Amino acid sequence: MEHQNPTETQCLNSDIISTLPQNIIENNILSRMTLRDAVRTSILSKEWRYTWRSMPKLVFTHKMVKQPSNHCCTLLHKYKLVNAIFNVLLLHNGPTILEFESFVGNFCIDSEFAQIISYLAKGNKVKELSFNNVEVSAQMFRQFLSKCSLLEDITLIAYEKTQKGLEFAAGENKFTFVDLLQCVPLIVSLEISKYYVKYLSAGGMPRKLPTSLAHLKYLYLDLCMAEKDEISSALCMIMSSPLLKKIHFEMYDNEEPPVQQTPTDFLDPEDYPDMNLDYLEILMIDDFSNLPFEMEFVKLIMAKSPELKEARIKLRCTVSVHEELKMVKDMLLLPFPRASPYAKLIIDRP
Repeated sequence: MEHQNPTETQCLNSDIISTLPQNIIENNILSRMTLRDAVRTSILSKEWRYTWRSMPKLVFTHKMVKQPSNHCCTLLHKYKLVNAIFNVLLLHNGPTILEFESFVGNFCIDSEFAQIISYLAKGNKVKELSFNNVEVSAQMFRQFLSKCSLLEDITLIAYEKTQKGLEFAAGENKFTFVDLLQCVPLIVSLEISKYYVKYLSAGGMPRKLPTSLAHLKYLYLDLCMAEKDEISSALCMIMSSPLLKKIHFEMYDNEEPPVQQTPTDFLDPEDYPDMNLDYLEILMIDDFSNLPFEMEFVKLIMAKSPELKEARIKLRCTVSVHEELKMVKDMLLLPFPRASPYAKLIIDRP
């Protein structure tokens, strides 16, 4: 009988995946699974029993627990979901990235999540928080932020207007950009989509925050230039961020008449002598429709950014070639002040 080489036998019997470095297992294997499947790896072997507990990123969705066949049991489903999230956090060593996806309608984040939020106060390590299509009340959102004092990265995405979202702008629990930014003194990256921008900018903002956003380097906003509250909020954040390196705005048209129309001279560079974007390198504007306000905003930023390397404008598909040529011609015939002599102005078509 032919005997196998011991080395070959050892290779055949070994668990190759378990011998990989821990960071490879966490970031390249477990992170590609749903959280439910990642937790299930604990039954594979002794070596895998506690591996998932060190995953840096936890993504919670309403599909974490099996939905009952009887749709009348929605409330029971929600309580099971809240219990599952709480147990995961209880067993986990402490995530640095926390993401919630598709918590809307019957699964909105409200009082049932209070226990989870209270737990976050214990040894919290969360540095990145993402709400992707999440319906959350202003009160619960405030509590979330108050328990995550180390936050450096916030992403808020909402695909549609919700009743909970409307509470941000009115009532006893009103919550604005000013309130949000006071809760996150270490913020480095801020990404906020259309409906959250609407909720948080209600009432506008002061010219400048009382305390600067000393760490903010990346700002992404969906923006309606016709809404004065949204423009004033964006300008306040820009002027309060001395180390800002990249601004990325996506323009959109209002579905309703503006709450407060932006004045025609609102973006005159001479009105902003105290705007100093000494570290800004990149300005990006998507869905640019060539409205006067949009071009005035580009001119304002370029006039205040001595280190700017690139201003990239991506045109909306409705902008004709004729309009594009006229826009370029106007820039050449009517040159505007640029703080950086090396900044490239790039215009892209979709």
